[in-house]
Amino acid sequence: LWNLSTGECVKILRGHTKSIWSIGFSRDGTTLASSSDDKTVRLWNLSTGECVNKLYGHTNGVWSIAFSPDGVTLASGSDDQTVRLWNINTGQCLNTFRGYTNGVWSIAFSPDGTTLASGSEDQTVRLWDVGTGECLDTLRGHTNLIFSVAFSRDGTILVSGSKDQTLRLWDISTGECLNTFHGPKWVLSVAFSPNGEILASGHNDDKVRLWDISTGECFQTLLGHRSLVWSVAFSPDGTIVASGCEDQTVKLWDVDTGDCLSTLQGHRNIIKSVVFSGNGRILASGCEDHTLRLWDVGTGECLNTLRGHTHRLRSVAFSPNGKLIASGSYDKTCKLWDVETGECLKTLHGHTNVVWSVTFSRDGLMLASSSNDGTIKFWDIETGQCIKTLRVPRPYEGMNIAGVTGLTKATMTSLKALGAVD
Repeated sequence: LWNLSTGECVKILRGHTKSIWSIGFSRDGTTLASSSDDKTVRLWNLSTGECVNKLYGHTNGVWSIAFSPDGVTLASGSDDQTVRLWNINTGQCLNTFRGYTNGVWSIAFSPDGTTLASGSEDQTVRLWDVGTGECLDTLRGHTNLIFSVAFSRDGTILVSGSKDQTLRLWDISTGECLNTFHGPKWVLSVAFSPNGEILASGHNDDKVRLWDISTGECFQTLLGHRSLVWSVAFSPDGTIVASGCEDQTVKLWDVDTGDCLSTLQGHRNIIKSVVFSGNGRILASGCEDHTLRLWDVGTGECLNTLRGHTHRLRSVAFSPNGKLIASGSYDKTCKLWDVETGECLKTLHGHTNVVWSVTFSRDGLMLASSSNDGTIKFWDIETGQCIKTLRVPRPYEGMNIAGVTGLTKATMTSLKALGAVD
């Protein structure tokens, strides 16, 4: 955790045992979520740096996490090709969304908490009904894997960033692509400004770009990083953009001038996720050194380091009340952490591959997680149980191949990966 004014690391959160892919603050800023290559999501108390929960369920690294707007649910996306929803209080997996034949890299809740968006290696964005688990729409147009998705504040527009070097704006009600912004390099991360007028994007050419949504023009290119920019986030007041980079630093940028305000140093590997707490006072960073750091925005002091994942972290998210942090990891788990103490409260097991993304529900009772196992899982925060798994039907879903002759072992394995059963 870094203080934005001084650039000082105020806290280092330790617990993950592998790289950290993603982090996220709860809305009230008291909790941080982190996801890791150790297959878990962790929730951290920001005041103490204690891990208050570990979410187990993913069977591969957890790449992304996101809190629901009400802070009750956390979503996590994993390399096990699933997205899971978690109850923040209990740690229970509420649901698992399945159907991808590739990993789910990124997930995001709509502001009202009723819809979940997920972006995948299969080049599609899917919209899910959180209540029923139904896939509402599949948005097609990208020609390569989708690294990042984000909703506008009013929930009417979704932005997706892809390896095809474009950002696409989608109308949620119709599924129509409203605009395509063409960048010179891969779009690794995207974020809307709070007022919905600006997009920030991180790229593999060491740059952060700011886009005017109304015109589609890039009006600011932020220079200073020395490697891939894996994560970008706006401060709640929209005046600062934070970026996490493969050069092991977090940078804070003035949106108006493009100046680098501060460089936060302390991590010892690639930083995959950065996120502001709801009140803007704390910044969390998730790293491939298996740790999350909590930084005091006012002083730059590192408040805590959260440890526990056994592999790289991919995603972190704060619960809406700010008391918990969820993390998703390459270790196939999600973890829930107590922000105040830094204690890992629960580890959520269930995904079978990397957990790419985690996000809380608006009421903070559920966590959603997406994974490279092709599923999205919903977790009950209080119990840590998976309450729902979402998976889109695969090409051979339910086809019985028991007793079929003439198939090689490799063919059988491939058919089962595509939904066949024996």
